[in-house]
Amino acid sequence: MQQANEKDLTQMETTEKYLDTAVIPEDYQFNLSDFALFLSVMKVKEAYADVLSIIMDDAKLRLKEVKVEQVVLNKSGKRAIRLDAWALDWTNRQFNMEMQNDTSSDNVRKRSRFYQGMIDTPLLKSGKETRYKNLPSTVIIFITQDDIFGKDLAKYTFSERCEEVPDLPLEDGTTKIFVNMTSLNGRPDLVSLLQYMKNTTLDNPNIIVKDERIVELDQIVSEVKQSEEWEAVKMNILEIGIQHGIEQGIEQGKTQGVIETYQELGISRNDALRKLMEKFSLTEDAAKEQLDKYWH
Repeated sequence: MQQANEKDLTQMETTEKYLDTAVIPEDYQFNLSDFALFLSVMKVKEAYADVLSIIMDDAKLRLKEVKVEQVVLNKSGKRAIRLDAWALDWTNRQFNMEMQNDTSSDNVRKRSRFYQGMIDTPLLKSGKETRYKNLPSTVIIFITQDDIFGKDLAKYTFSERCEEVPDLPLEDGTTKIFVNMTSLNGRPDLVSLLQYMKNTTLDNPNIIVKDERIVELDQIVSEVKQSEEWEAVKMNILEIGIQHGIEQGIEQGKTQGVIETYQELGISRNDALRKLMEKFSLTEDAAKEQLDKYWH
């Protein structure tokens, strides 16, 4: 795979993907289903292997390499997609795992198709050197908050088969898996993993079995949350949240959203006054008037 050193591949872009319209409170408890924590944990090979081995139901699975936010380029060399968490095992199978909390704004099924093609493209050499038989097996995994197929299953696995002869597999080496956190219908270890992702604590009552891989994953999550790198990510999220509230307030022609954002994040009234004056070019009296109106 090719990597691109692009200006948009920044920590801010990562956290902006995490944020939508909601402002993250300063005391928010991040779970593995949260994009920012998911990326920070999945870059740890052991954590990725724990999650993947449960989803694949393969206790012997071992990973050779993992990368988060892996950029895949198209033929023109321009950025096409950025994979959340890519991995390669010791049999040269490629995996891509996506934390997809929003399934309403786009077609996740077709997105999996596009990802499959883009992952394969950089692996092929042009001209006579092209050998399709050398394409490695690939598994695309989407982890969702919703049951997009509506069959109340924790896991849906798709592979190519012949319609006329159902027991005849195509054997093209591709698999697409969708797992969702809403269903409790699945293997106990898989259901427990998904419930742990929703509420990332071993005290979660919905964890059916405390599989040793989930216990190890929890230890890694704790270590990540105590790291300086994670503190920097959290601070960046909070800063973007503040800016998001400001921009939203400006777009609406109001200061209410901005003031409520400051207050929710624990910014003092005096600091909020100063920020309002700077951001909206207000006099002190005008800023005080807005604070008196919206500061609760």
